[in-house]
Amino acid sequence: MSTKVDQPPVLFLKELERVLQSRKELMPKGSYSTRLFKKGIDKIAQKLGEEAVETIIAAKNKKKEETIEESADLLYHLLVLLVEKEISIDDVVGEMIIRSKK
Repeated sequence: MSTKVDQPPVLFLKELERVLQSRKELMPKGSYSTRLFKKGIDKIAQKLGEEAVETIIAAKNKKKEETIEESADLLYHLLVLLVEKEISIDDVVGEMIIRSKK
């Protein structure tokens, strides 16, 4: 399933990061992100691990659509973890850039 996006995907990740930072600060009721932030780093890390395993299983089963869906869940939960730890996506990408030059 390839969908047309209205903005470059990297900009969407930055926007999602901003939304998650807002959720952490404002803690609006009914938000899944709020529930994760309230439960803390252990629950966030657990969810990230679960999504990583689900992504691996989907990939091993050679199910492209399921791999895409699980990868989206994995990226979302990684961003939640990064926001919880006050690490920006820019920090992570910066590290990737440094490593790519070695």
